[in-house]
Amino acid sequence: DNPDKRLHIKGKILNNNGKVNNVCIRIVHDDGVVDTVLVKKGKYNLHLELNHKILLEFECKDHYTKRIVFNTEVPSSKKHIPFFDLTMNLVESNFWHIKEEDEDLMDFPVAYIKYNNRKGIFYDHNSKYSRVINKKIKSYGIY
Repeated sequence: DNPDKRLHIKGKILNNNGKVNNVCIRIVHDDGVVDTVLVKKGKYNLHLELNHKILLEFECKDHYTKRIVFNTEVPSSKKHIPFFDLTMNLVESNFWHIKEEDEDLMDFPVAYIKYNNRKGIFYDHNSKYSRVINKKIKSYGIY
């Protein structure tokens, strides 16, 4: 399996105090395959298979789970897959008191990332929706 023919995601996991340690990233494929990666020191590297819809769940004790969806479909003619830089900001559950009726907001993916052939990059395909969710989250004073 050619590693160049995967989507390479690298990034940091932060909260209000800086890097978050011991984060579990669940990688849920549209075909039911689930992988788990433990991030011990706040930095991670993922290599996602192409031509799938993949949900990433960032789970950490005392934090709300954060989700992001990737559609990794890339034209087969594409020789080089651009990597994606993803900093995840986790929200401390004991620090921010989110109203119960808004807690399910935290269950929604914060973005839907897919490849744009014209621009040759991955981007948030659903940014209007992401803005609504993120605005609501920010209304709590959460970054």
